[in-house]
Amino acid sequence: MPRLIVLQKNGSAKQVNLTTMPFVIGRADSADLILDNPLVSRSHGVFESAGDATTIRDLQSHNGTYVNGQRVESVRLASGDEIKIGGYQIRYLAEGGPIADADALRLVTIPGRLADIDLQKLRIKA
Repeated sequence: MPRLIVLQKNGSAKQVNLTTMPFVIGRADSADLILDNPLVSRSHGVFESAGDATTIRDLQSHNGTYVNGQRVESVRLASGDEIKIGGYQIRYLAEGGPIADADALRLVTIPGRLADIDLQKLRIKA
């Protein structure tokens, strides 16, 4: 099951399973994942499934959605991709179970794409 690792304001990492699609991220109470920050639009972006793939689509947000440092309108995600929405750092993981809190925090604080070896290690720990 795809999941997100979200760096929270308090410096901890939260794991969120993408159990239903579409999965909306935004500031509104109706969002599936609420990011409480003025830089986040009420309905900022949406995760959607396209066959075996997951995409993220920006919902015409004011501040944009960034994947691996590039502003995107819609993009197919690969495991380990770094997503930035407002002031939030998010990692997308395509599969695997929960990981240790320390590993989750490492995932969202290390800049750049994760190496395949890092992803394999994280799956083993799950």
